[in-house]
Amino acid sequence: MDAPSFGWIKCNTDGAYDDTYGANGATNVMRDFSNKASFCASIVFDVHSAEEDEARAIWAVLKKAVEQQLTHIIVESDAKSLIEQFSAGMFDENSRTDVIFKDIQFFSSKFVACIFNFQPRVCNSVAHELAQWEKINNTSMYWSVPPVWLLPTVERDH
Repeated sequence: MDAPSFGWIKCNTDGAYDDTYGANGATNVMRDFSNKASFCASIVFDVHSAEEDEARAIWAVLKKAVEQQLTHIIVESDAKSLIEQFSAGMFDENSRTDVIFKDIQFFSSKFVACIFNFQPRVCNSVAHELAQWEKINNTSMYWSVPPVWLLPTVERDH
């Protein structure tokens, strides 16, 4: 997807989950209309499935956007079934993800406009690479300015 329109923030999210070891990483990258990354996060959660990890990544970026008092956001993810659910306003799920889904519904209601958009992984490479890094390193990190090692990836991913 191209850069968001003026006044909008695009939030790329991804989750990486290893069924064998339970290692996971959830990430998000926020960009403004000039495609400049204004926030990146790489977070470890206590999750038990890939879907839960992907939902937590969306939860985290929405929480941050509410904290920053943003008004117009686009959430992009390669978790097609979740994006379809949230776009349709379906926030009910199993007992493990119900609270996460209810929070996502609550957070999304705080914006003037909140769009959930599916993007294939190839269009969301920064979030995917960060999630893979997080799964291996198992340390939560937050950046208002992307670190030098991440800049080449951030600059090529729109």
